Amino acid sequence: MAGFVEHLTARREALRRVAEALSFPWDLPSEKKPLLEVQGGAAARFVRAPEPVPSFDRSLRDGYAVRSVDVRGASPSSPAFLSVKGEVPMGSLPSFSGTIGSAAALYTGGGVPEGYDAVVMAEDTALMGDLLEVRRAAAPGDFIVKAGEDVPAQSAVLDRGERVSPGASLALAALGITALEVSCLRVGILSTGDEIVPAETFPLPLGCVRDANGTFLTLLFRRMGCHVTAYGIVPDVPATLQEVFRRAESENDVVLLSGGSSVSTRDLCLDLLRTISDPGLLVRGLNLSPGKPTLIGGSRTPFRLVVGLPGHPLSCAVVALTVVVPLVHMLRGDGEGEDSPILVRTGDDVVGRMGVEEFFPGEFRRGLVWPIPAKSGYVRALRRCRGFIRLPEDRETVRAGEEVEVCLW
Repeated sequence: MAGFVEHLTARREALRRVAEALSFPWDLPSEKKPLLEVQGGAAARFVRAPEPVPSFDRSLRDGYAVRSVDVRGASPSSPAFLSVKGEVPMGSLPSFSGTIGSAAALYTGGGVPEGYDAVVMAEDTALMGDLLEVRRAAAPGDFIVKAGEDVPAQSAVLDRGERVSPGASLALAALGITALEVSCLRVGILSTGDEIVPAETFPLPLGCVRDANGTFLTLLFRRMGCHVTAYGIVPDVPATLQEVFRRAESENDVVLLSGGSSVSTRDLCLDLLRTISDPGLLVRGLNLSPGKPTLIGGSRTPFRLVVGLPGHPLSCAVVALTVVVPLVHMLRGDGEGEDSPILVRTGDDVVGRMGVEEFFPGEFRRGLVWPIPAKSGYVRALRRCRGFIRLPEDRETVRAGEEVEVCLW
């Protein structure tokens, strides 16, 4: 079978292999949606600023607009004296211009009258009737944002494929852009296993577990701006599993199977991925802990990505964050790369083992990251987890105070 892997594959090598085999990025369809509904999505078009920001010269402080030449050398012991021409009300442009020896009262965010090139803060002045005492010199441009200084007209606001973050949304809203074309990526999620029951099941039958992974994966990929369809819980019946899988595969770009990815002979998900062609099964097992039994495959006709994730919640979370999320970024071409860890000092020892890439749930306290003790089936650790501490294959132990890589949620 083309692309079949007999040995455990390094995670980053798997990401590279899948991206090449499935010809990432894909040319996805797009749809125009309200700005409030596109968070985490990828821009389908290059977006330019329709106007400058700010659209007028704005003050950064409460104080007075002045001509810098009129307050040159001003100090508490040798102040400059200016006449106050008037006040600039908020929400309107000034009705007058600056002249020699004059000043204009204004507020933070207010418009600076033409003819003035600096603002002096109110605390550096004293007003005596219509005469202003200025006790500090000002240079041209002090406490002023010039028109277009922040965002010039027709400058890039979003690149094609760029992820729409809350910060990007702020810039778009400031420019009056309240709707955006985003890539439409469809993700289907199947939870598999005879022991899996709906999350709302009470009391829990002995030997069963609630479907936590389905909820987690749905929320994670909705946060990325994907269209998520949950296909529910599918029992370990080959014909039923194949039927639901085929429907999910026909209706989505990405199909995620939670559970059923062990290395046992009862591995029905592996059998499903073996039925995919061009290129088919690409990865059977990752050199990753937790998350070793991960399966990855897909096709180019039509473009599909299929990932079988481990059933244990912690393992599922690690694979989702460090494997599936990077694959989705590369698939959409949103420039996020394979992963984007940060370097943080650890508050406690992190004990690993050589020869395997390991991830440990971590929480942040006092500017340090602290490992949270957990096993692959644990769920409690994920409540406090803010990211996963990464130990590469060639690092066995990290001592308290040393830097580690952390992959954030």
